[in-house]
Amino acid sequence: MFRILLLGLLWGLPALAQTPDPILPEGLLGRWAGASIEAGTPRLFELDFSRSPDGQLHTELTLPYNAYDRFAYDFHYEPGGRYDGLLTAGLFGDTMRLVVDLGEGHLRGTVVVGDSVTAYVHLQRVPRYPLPAFQESERQFVAGADTLAGSLYLPEGVRQPPAVLLVAGRGYGSRAGMALWAKHFARNGIAAFAFDARGTGRSTGARSTITAEDRVEEVEAALDLLMAQADLGPVGVLGNSAAGWFLPSVAAGRPEVAFVITLVGPAVSLADQQAQVTQAFMRASGEPFTPEEYAAAYAYQRETVRLAQEDASWAAFEAINTPARAARWAAHAYIPESLEDGDLDYFRRRRGFTTPAWEQVRVPVLAIFAERDLIVPPADNVPLLEAALAANEDATILVLEGANHSLARPAAVVGEGAWPDRYYRPWTRSARLYETLVEWVRARFILP
Repeated sequence: MFRILLLGLLWGLPALAQTPDPILPEGLLGRWAGASIEAGTPRLFELDFSRSPDGQLHTELTLPYNAYDRFAYDFHYEPGGRYDGLLTAGLFGDTMRLVVDLGEGHLRGTVVVGDSVTAYVHLQRVPRYPLPAFQESERQFVAGADTLAGSLYLPEGVRQPPAVLLVAGRGYGSRAGMALWAKHFARNGIAAFAFDARGTGRSTGARSTITAEDRVEEVEAALDLLMAQADLGPVGVLGNSAAGWFLPSVAAGRPEVAFVITLVGPAVSLADQQAQVTQAFMRASGEPFTPEEYAAAYAYQRETVRLAQEDASWAAFEAINTPARAARWAAHAYIPESLEDGDLDYFRRRRGFTTPAWEQVRVPVLAIFAERDLIVPPADNVPLLEAALAANEDATILVLEGANHSLARPAAVVGEGAWPDRYYRPWTRSARLYETLVEWVRARFILP
């Protein structure tokens, strides 16, 4: 049964790092909550200052609009001035400067980009309170000739929690790229495992030579690791973007996989997905293309991928590139300049990215798309996924309103006139996205 929902969006933000600092007044230590206000729009955040064992400033940043993601961040404290000191960081711009006013219990200041003030900031002292606790521990597993490393996030107080194996998309980097999802699941009673790609983090191997078969091998090995954990319950997989090409095959071939979640995953082959991207760019441009031009662009882009995956000669590429360069849609297509183009290399090493085998998946499926995604357009992919999952009795498809391929609304100044009709909108993800992920798993695999 399908449930197709159009979801609204709230807030979210990306992340940074942390370094130490000197001489700290006792009144600064503790939790502060407030907002950075840009063009009338508040961006909620919290700062928790503490003294590290060596006496230096340690800061944790909490982002309520991004599933209460909490992590260390680099703030620098300087004593003196008209108040009780100055805090600086690279948060939300080139520089955030906050005066420390302990008499009022306030941190006040600005965000500066270049020479311009872009936002005003105000925070107040609030009581410290804990987020739901989880434990993070290192795990290693062998995939082919390589040893891969990752982090297992276990919720506290939950016996044999369901677990989610987190699989990255085309970006395919260190475990940090999936850590937000892992922590969010763990804080909500669901274990999660994120791992470093070959050649990144603590994993051996070469990231630059990874093939589609290598990625399947990694997921299979990671599943073996999690299935062997006696303290875990049912194990499922969550894949982002390009992971959607191979996770259905893995799930179909392993009946012990309990569920599949895909975030902006394609329902077509890599060749067709690239062709869809070109057409989506054409539509987004606002230019008046004819149906014949859309069809020609689609055919060209699909053939580009096919030639790459067949190791065709440059002459074969130029035979289709020459008329493509002269077409009105050329600016919206990927037209390679040589056999060494990075995208062609990616296409070659992903020969296995054929149409996902969704029709073979019988376990519960949650598929989340983004309304304004130009990389995996929902108008093209949702109907195909519905058809492929027609025999699946527990399939849910969600479309996030206004979101792009990052599952967020992009940062922009939107509207006409003045505030409140015209306002700044930061990069934002939907609270319903975070809620749906945990509620969907909990409803199926955690007893009330």
